[in-house]
Amino acid sequence: MNILIYFCILIIVTITIYLMRKLLGKQGLELTLIIVNILSLILSFKFIKISNFSIISNSITYVSIFTVIYLLLEEYDHKDIKKTINTNFIINIFLSIMLYLMSYYTQAINDTVGINMTNVFIRNYRILIAYPITTFLSSHLTILMYNKIKNLYNNMFISTTTTYLAIGLIDIIIYTLIGYLNVYQIKILIEIALSTYMIRLVLTVLHSLLLTILTKKKVKR
Repeated sequence: MNILIYFCILIIVTITIYLMRKLLGKQGLELTLIIVNILSLILSFKFIKISNFSIISNSITYVSIFTVIYLLLEEYDHKDIKKTINTNFIINIFLSIMLYLMSYYTQAINDTVGINMTNVFIRNYRILIAYPITTFLSSHLTILMYNKIKNLYNNMFISTTTTYLAIGLIDIIIYTLIGYLNVYQIKILIEIALSTYMIRLVLTVLHSLLLTILTKKKVKR
């Protein structure tokens, strides 16, 4: 069931990226980047099961962040893209602080809601630190590495997947160390990190193939 839901979300997100780019151009992509970034932050507090593996539930939206960055890199000035990434970082910091303060100080409608907010945002405060840091670093490293690969082999599919192979691994290692070290056993951390990394790699490949078709950029052989 989780796989079916994930597949549907993948299609919806991919079509949304395409339509926003088609209808609003650069502004549409920047708006989409902000939206998927916020969704990704919220979803980063939950794990889901796919088969026997636990993965971070924001995998689709997180991969979509970098899919939008790839599209921006293909078509627009790189300085503006860095400004957008920096804006996203500020949004993440603001949201992290607000989520923590609202959960800590604001009274909920009932005790159950208050307890749930405490369990999600207060006890997992390290994720509120890990997510902004890893997203910021990974986004800037993505620009750097994508450009270098692009200079060697001008192909969108190869550039995106190769970039993720390196940046995605660095990203998930930093994220799990900041967010979960001493919270889970090392064995569990490794399983979560590897499972999430592999799922995100598959999603990156699917996104790259679909976007290559949707943007009418054929894969060179």
